[in-house]
Amino acid sequence: MYRNIVISGASSGLGEALAKCFSVPGTRLGLLGRNQDRLVNVSDSCKKKGAETVISLIDVRNREELRSWLTEFDDRYPVDLVIANAGIMSTASGINPVESIDAIADIFDTNFAGVLSTIHPVLERMWSRKNGSIAIISSLSAYRGIPLFPAYSASKAALKSYFEAIRPACASANVFVSIICPGFINTPMNDPDSSKSFLQMDVSEAARIIRQGIEKKSPLIVFPYSHILGLRLLKLLPERIVDRILYKIFLDRQQNL
Repeated sequence: MYRNIVISGASSGLGEALAKCFSVPGTRLGLLGRNQDRLVNVSDSCKKKGAETVISLIDVRNREELRSWLTEFDDRYPVDLVIANAGIMSTASGINPVESIDAIADIFDTNFAGVLSTIHPVLERMWSRKNGSIAIISSLSAYRGIPLFPAYSASKAALKSYFEAIRPACASANVFVSIICPGFINTPMNDPDSSKSFLQMDVSEAARIIRQGIEKKSPLIVFPYSHILGLRLLKLLPERIVDRILYKIFLDRQQNL
């Protein structure tokens, strides 16, 4: 059982579900988020399930503040699991299929650089202790860019590639890296009225699957199977046909909602 866990993006959505899923007596959670009221509510729910919590209102883009908090937390409670979950998304459309450069920069600052800023201060210490686990929330869109959110897809692909590259070295130090690539999950970040709503799965079920995979120290956690099958089928088709299919599913359908 993991004793001291840090979860970023814990104030809502998948981060909230993961915090609750890992809340058992004997566990201490360091919960990071950007919304004070929601973070307090999540903390209260975790405490009711028997966990201890420490909360902090931190934007993962603030590298120095994040490093300071993580090292202070780890000094008091040596972290044996960190889940880098914080992320943002912007969407394109059939009318404007390319996101603004500012939106793209914000996504990479949060989804890629913010994850590295969450992981590295703890990873250095886990490496010294020769013990620990890291979980990275990537996405199935890391396998194939989605027209509805190109920058999000690219940021998640960058995460997957980076942590695949360092995973063998981490394993040599008894630090295990799990890269998590879920399909669409029913969270506030995913608008239920959007063009992808018909694909969404329950957030609590997603958290359960992720916890099981992390506890097994699985290097790659990919779900649900129906989405994986769809990706495999797409790989058998010519790229031009795949482009048309994805446009029809995501952008063309969005225009007709």
